[in-house]
Amino acid sequence: MTEQTFSFTIEQIKDIFRAGIRRGEDEATAFDWGTRAWGNQFDECVDIVHDIVNENKQEHIPRSTVEDWFK
Repeated sequence: MTEQTFSFTIEQIKDIFRAGIRRGEDEATAFDWGTRAWGNQFDECVDIVHDIVNENKQEHIPRSTVEDWFK
């Protein structure tokens, strides 16, 4: 895999941070109920990065490609 380099605005960084918070909340709730959080640990981050890199673009990068960046 080749390294990916991005430039993010402060708002985009905040969105990525909030995605991490959402995942953390899911993990905490699952822990409280004695279960595990559903899905991959990076799902929230993949979703927001996918939205960011495809914003205002004609040719969209598939979600599966963004998922591969997090492996």
